Amino acid sequence: MSEGSQPATPAPPEDGVRGESVRVVFVLAAAVVLVAFALAQVVSGARGSGPEAQAKKLMPIIRAEVVDRPLSEAQLRWPLETGDGRTLTLAQLPRDQLIFLNFWATWCPPCREELPSMFRLRQEMGDRRFMMVAVSYDEAWSDIRDFFQRWVGRTPSETMMLLLKDPILEEGLTLRETFGTRELPDSYVIYDQRVIARFVNARNWIDPTIVEYFSKLAPPIPEIADDESAP
Repeated sequence: MSEGSQPATPAPPEDGVRGESVRVVFVLAAAVVLVAFALAQVVSGARGSGPEAQAKKLMPIIRAEVVDRPLSEAQLRWPLETGDGRTLTLAQLPRDQLIFLNFWATWCPPCREELPSMFRLRQEMGDRRFMMVAVSYDEAWSDIRDFFQRWVGRTPSETMMLLLKDPILEEGLTLRETFGTRELPDSYVIYDQRVIARFVNARNWIDPTIVEYFSKLAPPIPEIADDESAP
């Protein structure tokens, strides 16, 4: 070494460089995990506070049973009679509407008692994609028509209540029994061909909590946008 020259700075050990790189990678990985966890919490919180979750929390209050199963092929294809002689199946019902499926009969006193509140519920849900379907277990369509004629002077429109009749009345072979219903009335909530819930026996369907439950589940009818090109 010449006089006055400075000693060269030694290079950092290779192990030190490698150790620093490992620490950087570890910190970055930890940050990614934390961000992913935070996002998962946000998504989970959103799901837990969404309309479906809120509706599910109301079920114990309104005494509704959780079902959560798809309609079977037999249920979807079951032929049901319409009042004008047609055949309709549950598979033909709109999948983007909340379906209120009620099993009833004119000879069933609790069925008759809950009908007024069912119609009022339908009116309350006028701004929602909501469809009320009533499957009767009367012997003949004349019994159903006579009942409504005496009660309100006419048969309800299909937009108010779609009236259907199970052509099979023999115990053990009916559509209602495939759902688990043996005694009338019973009602089921269906969306996108999936049974969400069951209401056993007659209810006051205009109870505020029940109305809130259906309002949270039924999609709103989209507003028709104004045509800006119109004069």
